[in-house]
Amino acid sequence: MPRPPEFQGLDDPQQVALLKDIAESLNEATDVNTITAAILPRLGGVLGLKTAWAFRYDPQRGSFVEVGASGLPPALKNHDAQALRGGWCECQERLVKGRMHTAVNIVRCSRLRDAEGDKHDLVFHASIPLRTKHKLLGILNVALPGRQVFTPEALNLLRTIGFQVAVAVDRAAILSDEQHHVHQLRELALVAQALTTLTTIPDIVHRAASGLVQNLGFEAAGIYERDGEGSREVARAQRPLSSLSPEYSYLEDSKISPTPGKILTEVRSELSLNVPLTVYRVHVESSLAHSFSSLDTNILSAFCGHLAAALESARLHAQSRTDAQWSERRRLAADLHDSVSQRLFSAQLLCRAADVKSKDPAVTTLLGQVESLIRESQWAMRSLVHTLRPPERTPLRDRLHERVTLVSEALGQHVHLKLDPRIDDLLAPEQVEALLGVVDEAVQNTLKHASAEHITVSIRVRAQRIYFTIADDGKGFNVQHMGNGYGLRSMQERIQLQGGTLIVKGHPGHGTTVRFSLPVTERSSS
Repeated sequence: MPRPPEFQGLDDPQQVALLKDIAESLNEATDVNTITAAILPRLGGVLGLKTAWAFRYDPQRGSFVEVGASGLPPALKNHDAQALRGGWCECQERLVKGRMHTAVNIVRCSRLRDAEGDKHDLVFHASIPLRTKHKLLGILNVALPGRQVFTPEALNLLRTIGFQVAVAVDRAAILSDEQHHVHQLRELALVAQALTTLTTIPDIVHRAASGLVQNLGFEAAGIYERDGEGSREVARAQRPLSSLSPEYSYLEDSKISPTPGKILTEVRSELSLNVPLTVYRVHVESSLAHSFSSLDTNILSAFCGHLAAALESARLHAQSRTDAQWSERRRLAADLHDSVSQRLFSAQLLCRAADVKSKDPAVTTLLGQVESLIRESQWAMRSLVHTLRPPERTPLRDRLHERVTLVSEALGQHVHLKLDPRIDDLLAPEQVEALLGVVDEAVQNTLKHASAEHITVSIRVRAQRIYFTIADDGKGFNVQHMGNGYGLRSMQERIQLQGGTLIVKGHPGHGTTVRFSLPVTERSSS
């Protein structure tokens, strides 16, 4: 291949005209690809260039995050330019280690050496560092066909053009960040709108986690619930590896050793913020070093505000449903008190009268069994009728004592109470009703199925959470064979609507334990 004439330099008017032409073309460039495409034709006529590629360096992450190219030979262009995107090269290493301060000839180019296919006779290239005000922005590579190197005059011209390219790269990076921020704000509005359509806390936290990843672009996100024993994960989301944007060098990044994350296997940066006025915390992770900027913190803070509003809306929705349910239950209780309770009392009197008159031991035994069933029904009915009483007028501990007395007197069960004296100050009225409903359901299940002699109801307060335990010494059961009957669903729904969690534990021959927790309300902590 004939050797092109060496660059002989430009006089001042020619150089000014060339730099002016390049500056004007760079003004319209918006990314690294358009930057390289803008300068190549203008340098091709002067230096004989046909190929150029550039890497943008992100000082915060300590890695190359974007590549642009123009006029690549097939060996570098094929497979989405993997020959440029993969691994590292000598010019990148010299740049990030501070050993490249001006335009230089690179005579041992590992990318050109290792690329497979037609290279258009490229062997060497020149590398020009891109800097503005001592800020490292990237590197520009240009190549001549054949075994040619650039003359000192050509390198000097390339160094001057490198300053112009650096300004364009810096502007493109700022524009890219602004566009990304605008996109995040637009997506944040969509996520906030979607959260307002949901009415249950599980749905909200799962949509929140997926929104952080799918809409706002975080690599991995989780929602955690704080309690007195630490925190537990309630939702998570993660982008597939195939969708992650690659880094083009890990020279600086490799200095930061990855650590096991809550979501990702390897984490180099993470960010967590509490959701205001709730027990929840939002956590995001990245496999890239220094991945989160102040803009990310601001976006995540705004997201937490929207999530807090959605959770409060769900709480109010649950409260309105609870109010409606209790109104209906009061009406039903009144009807039951006026009809069924009176009939049960009459049936009990008839059983006692029949027992007095009967001389048959078998009949006496049957009547005793019937009267026992009537007493159980009376206890359940009296418990239900208590919903007529306005809940806020009677302290929770008194209402629990009253229920214990009913069970002990009517059925002969030993029920023990262990109550934290602060409970009435830490629970909202709707939480009290949910708690009593679960206690009633759990105790009734014990009476029906457990054959227990003792039942213990305990309440304790730790940090910002209240813990409840209802345990018996009955025959127990295998929780793996536990069905999903109405009683269990009722208890779970009551607690979930109040932002709590419920767990049932049991072992054959070792009794049954129902544990649940509720968050301390805002009014109680103020």
